[in-house]
Amino acid sequence: MNIELGVLHDGVVMLACDEPLPNIVKRVEFYRDQRLFMLVYHGDEDKNELMHYEVPENLTYPVEKSPNIIIYSLFPNDEPVGYRVPLIKVGELF
Repeated sequence: MNIELGVLHDGVVMLACDEPLPNIVKRVEFYRDQRLFMLVYHGDEDKNELMHYEVPENLTYPVEKSPNIIIYSLFPNDEPVGYRVPLIKVGELF
């Protein structure tokens, strides 16, 4: 599965996945010290996923500024699904 981080023209932060995620994302946590995201799923707290993708420095400011994030998933032979979830910042602001 490939996941890409982007910022839309209006400043909204988006995570786009080329495959369906294991479940619906309840929130995304951003760990400031490591610049990593954790996807927190509905009902599957034991399957939460720390993404081993460090947010580039040039995208740190838009992530810090955004109160939420759009999750956009592609499904084979079906329509993509997009929804907005809270973006929680964890740790000290540098």
